Amino acid sequence: MNKKISIIVFSKGRPMQMHAYLESLLKFSDAGQEWISVLYCETKNIRYEKLMKSFPGVNWIKERKFEEDLKEAIKKAGDYIMFGCDDVVFTGKFSIKKAADYLEQNPQVFGFSMRLGENIRPCPQNLSKDETVLEWKWDGCKEQHYNYPWELDCTLYRKEDVLRMTIEEEIPIKNPNYYEAMINPDNRGGRIPRKHMASNKKSGKAVVITVNRVQDTHQNGFDDSMLTDIYSLDRLYNDEDNTLDIEKISGMDNDKIHVGAEYFILRKAAKGYSRKYLLKKKVKEAAGKMTRFPKRVYRHVERKRYERGKYADRLNILDTEGTLNLMEKEQFSFLRYGDGEIAIINGESIPFQEYDEKLAKRLKQLLRADKDGLCIGIPYYYMHPDKNLNDFVSAFAKTLAKQRKFLCRYCSKEITYIDTAITQVYQTYKKYDFRDYYKRMQNLLKDRDITVICGEGVLDRLEYKAFDVCNSVVYVNAPSMNAYADYEKILKAALQTDKKRLVCAVLGPTAKVLVYDLYKKGYQAWDMGHYFKDYDSYKKKQPRTDAEITQFYKPD
Repeated sequence: MNKKISIIVFSKGRPMQMHAYLESLLKFSDAGQEWISVLYCETKNIRYEKLMKSFPGVNWIKERKFEEDLKEAIKKAGDYIMFGCDDVVFTGKFSIKKAADYLEQNPQVFGFSMRLGENIRPCPQNLSKDETVLEWKWDGCKEQHYNYPWELDCTLYRKEDVLRMTIEEEIPIKNPNYYEAMINPDNRGGRIPRKHMASNKKSGKAVVITVNRVQDTHQNGFDDSMLTDIYSLDRLYNDEDNTLDIEKISGMDNDKIHVGAEYFILRKAAKGYSRKYLLKKKVKEAAGKMTRFPKRVYRHVERKRYERGKYADRLNILDTEGTLNLMEKEQFSFLRYGDGEIAIINGESIPFQEYDEKLAKRLKQLLRADKDGLCIGIPYYYMHPDKNLNDFVSAFAKTLAKQRKFLCRYCSKEITYIDTAITQVYQTYKKYDFRDYYKRMQNLLKDRDITVICGEGVLDRLEYKAFDVCNSVVYVNAPSMNAYADYEKILKAALQTDKKRLVCAVLGPTAKVLVYDLYKKGYQAWDMGHYFKDYDSYKKKQPRTDAEITQFYKPD
């Protein structure tokens, strides 16, 4: 390992993107493979072997316990550490050695960012005398991105600062999200004594490509004709030799740190094909384009039908306000469906829940469950074009041809459904009376005794806890990934709770089945989804850009 500079990269379930990170880093920077350690978290059926063979000089560390593995990697690191994440792609020439030299010569500078530069606007006042460096005071800075000194994408820090902050942290560091969140707007002034940051002056040298479908309610906009979940991308990389085309990506102008669909450009690994093969390939590609053309026409026509409100009368769905009114008038259990549940019913996996035949069968059955005291939720905006949606959700809603077709086929016209978005209003709407909504939702929880069943650690990072208004809270921990594999154990633990308590399930697709089974046993159970995180985001007044919403829905 380089004695002076170390690069510690975090990866979970994304070998294709990790390949692009490493390939672009080695192409555009002065880093060597021996500088790099990749702390990777194994996800079932995601294969890293091919990636590891492609970069044999990298130190591959299989995650066993994140905090211990992280601290050990930091301990072994050189004098300067650049962290990295597997959704980063580098886009231009830069020198990590020069960045380290700048930190060494300027003790007031906390970190040297590779993702910032004058292309990311608005830009703060430059305090550097070096013509190639942008330096600014992050403390008190009003410009977005420039007032965020601690991040794990691609900023170089001193080991002494990293080690001190890591040792000082009192909350368990369970994953990279927790590690990044240990420094926040409320404590960074006290925890970071160096008040300046720096970057390459002319432009940032990296982008963060946020395309993976990593949640159960929002598919990204990469390409609505193909899946971009981690399992599909694993097959594209490991079985079909696809990689990200870093040359084309680096040739694109960007004025944002977080980018999406247009940057996710695939290329096939080069092979020595014969002319005959290439001719057949061209014919096949032409035939494929002709085959896809009707699908594109269908999606265009379907989107126009949706925008004109042609699906509004196909099913009976209460909007968010109507759902909240019903919750205030009646006591009932409820479970909610999104595109993640639809994907599983259709035989697909999603990042934190592998396809399971039994789960899929039950989810399909429950979609038509017509029981007193039980409500089924489907997204109101899937069928009704709502002008109050934020831009991200509005764009997403127009891509849901397959989901609308599914709901029309498998839902019952005799059932009045509630709105799935009742638990994520802040992430869904641009215009809404949020103050009134959260006041009313919190009143529904006020003075209740609740049992929260969720993935271990999922709620630990919340600064504002919606359940503080409850009389008492009991937690039942479950796996945060593939929870349905332990369903019988989860159900058994849930049944130990008193029936007088309200059960709040935060378990993705597994929550639907759990709520129904508890309802059948006489419990009141709510599929709370993202409500607790949503409330926290609202109270913090977090921005709702495409990148922020994508980050919100990532697994904890």
